[in-house]
Amino acid sequence: MNIVKKTESKNLKNISISLVIALSITACANKPHVPYKPKSSYLKQDNLYKGNKTDQSDVNGILATVTQKKSAEGITYLPSLQNDQAIIKNTTDLNKRFSEKEIVQLTADSLPLKDYLHYVFGELLQVNYILDEKAKDDNQTVTLNIQHDISKRKLFSLSKELLNNKGYVVRFDEGIYYIHQNEKTGSHGEIAYGYGKSIDHVPNTSATIIQLVPFTYGMQTSLANTLRQILKVKATPDFQRSTLILEGKRKDIIRALEFVNIMDQPVFKHRQIGIYKTVYVGTNELVEKLPALLKQEGISVSAKGQNDQAVSLVSLDRIGALVLFTNSKKLLARVLFWAQQIDKAPSGNQLQYFLYQPQFSRATDLGVSLQALISGGSSLGNSTSAASQNTKQGQVSSGNSSKNKSSSVVAKGENMSMVVDERANALIFSTTGNKYRQLLPLIKRLDVMPKQVMLEVMIAEVKLTDVFKQGVEFALTNQGSASVSGGFNLNNGASGLSYILSGLRGKLTLNLLQTNSHVNVLSRPSLLVRDGVTASITVGDDIPTVGEVVSSPNVSDKTSVVYRKTGVELKVTPTINARGVIIMEIDQKISNQAKGGSSVAGSPIIFERSISTEAVAESGQTIVLGGLISENRTINDNSVPFFSSIPLIGRLFDSTDDTKDKTELVVLVTPRVIESPQEWDDIKAKLAATFSEVNINQ
Repeated sequence: MNIVKKTESKNLKNISISLVIALSITACANKPHVPYKPKSSYLKQDNLYKGNKTDQSDVNGILATVTQKKSAEGITYLPSLQNDQAIIKNTTDLNKRFSEKEIVQLTADSLPLKDYLHYVFGELLQVNYILDEKAKDDNQTVTLNIQHDISKRKLFSLSKELLNNKGYVVRFDEGIYYIHQNEKTGSHGEIAYGYGKSIDHVPNTSATIIQLVPFTYGMQTSLANTLRQILKVKATPDFQRSTLILEGKRKDIIRALEFVNIMDQPVFKHRQIGIYKTVYVGTNELVEKLPALLKQEGISVSAKGQNDQAVSLVSLDRIGALVLFTNSKKLLARVLFWAQQIDKAPSGNQLQYFLYQPQFSRATDLGVSLQALISGGSSLGNSTSAASQNTKQGQVSSGNSSKNKSSSVVAKGENMSMVVDERANALIFSTTGNKYRQLLPLIKRLDVMPKQVMLEVMIAEVKLTDVFKQGVEFALTNQGSASVSGGFNLNNGASGLSYILSGLRGKLTLNLLQTNSHVNVLSRPSLLVRDGVTASITVGDDIPTVGEVVSSPNVSDKTSVVYRKTGVELKVTPTINARGVIIMEIDQKISNQAKGGSSVAGSPIIFERSISTEAVAESGQTIVLGGLISENRTINDNSVPFFSSIPLIGRLFDSTDDTKDKTELVVLVTPRVIESPQEWDDIKAKLAATFSEVNINQ
């Protein structure tokens, strides 16, 4: 190896200074790019909408505080379409892979390029590297004389710059440094292909890259020309596929992608968007009158959807809404101010048609509430009555459903009539503007999000022995921390019908009944029901019984079979008042085939117990319905065969057991009011935890 120490010459100094300057310039060019942080949209700020006032002094307060939420006036605010692109960072600097603290010394005089690379990368830097065939056969020599010690990072930087001057590049991939000849752009060498806008989508190669860059917000004609002028890449637009085809080296492709990500964004991304839903007038009237008012203030308006004006209006007649596009939030507030001034109920006694679409309720339910007010107590139309009845029973057939979805006059009064359109879930009024304006606040107060009630029910049969010897109520009240109200007094000897536990919110009852061996839990359903709607559950069998027998002189008797439902049947109708107290109508019935006893015409005897009551409870409070006590008497004759039939002494071998068992049917109902989705999520988590504890033995 031809390595010698040589005196510093003037030419070598000039070369070293040139290399240092070139490296310094390169380091400055590779300064990490700081991504631009866009400001949040004004729509995400709070307290921008001050109320329902529409005076000019409150124009700046008309803007809503929510994104995609509706205000009381039917205004919906949408965020401007922002560019969610991530700015591409520059590639990792290979120089930083080497330490500045590790010192080496190198002097080379006319050293062949291959030997120089083996010595620097193999012995001094001690890294894995691969030389291409052109580098191995290259006859160029390297002369490098540095008098003082340098760091490994500095040595790699000088060597990389020296290789670049000789037409070679250094590429790092998966722990290996590749040293190969640099191919010029446009040569017919190896070509790699990539697709995407991220740095991860660009092939990591020194060959020529053809990158297909998709555009999200539309292709721009001038972008290709701009890239060709400022970067060393070929740019060809493909308007049909909305893509840009880039051809060049990897570093140039990455720089081009940075520029593309900056430019690929909505042209009108700063436009403010609002949706105004009309109440009294049609959208066509707003489109006609708004431009005339705004032009008098010097604001340019386009009612045909053109985007070259300060305000653009787009009418959505089908949903009765007007979409507004403005250049600033002040302009949007101004347009909404005039829209609210135009959208008012006309004065006078002229009859007009008004349409109200409920936001939370069903139009049929609102029609039932408004019927007596409008018509003075007359009954509803046939279709509405049928629909309401089917809703309560939960047995609407597909054939009847289509009939019930028609419109019918449900109420008619003086200068006002109302029609419920169940198909469109809307209320149609024919009245004057003054009367409709007076009625609208009441309708909006009725059209609120309905509350729901989670009903946890336990139906159990308790054997009145041991702790329950004197009844379930006595066992529950003697736990020391529960009290009974609305029930009966054991000292007076009265028989109980229902009693309410308070103080423990039902935990005592469930624990006592679940852990006791004398309790047989027949059913424990959980029901989610809307406020004011009946929830029912039925579990059991259909037992065939004799229905009727038809006799005829010439024909044999015909017997019809009627199936009788047995098991557990429960119906609960909760109603929540303003204070959150729940009023429940409870109908519970349990029936089963009685053991023993005589039957009629082969039909079994059905033993039935039922409870029908109304109770009041707070959310989480447990109601216990009990007192349905039944007594079963069992007589067992035990005798020894043959000996028990011997006269006189046979009774010594015969015994009779007469046992009586008393059982009490207990129904526990725990209602819980659900007012928010978070409460429902908590309940679902508890149910999931309950099911996870269930083990099924196969």
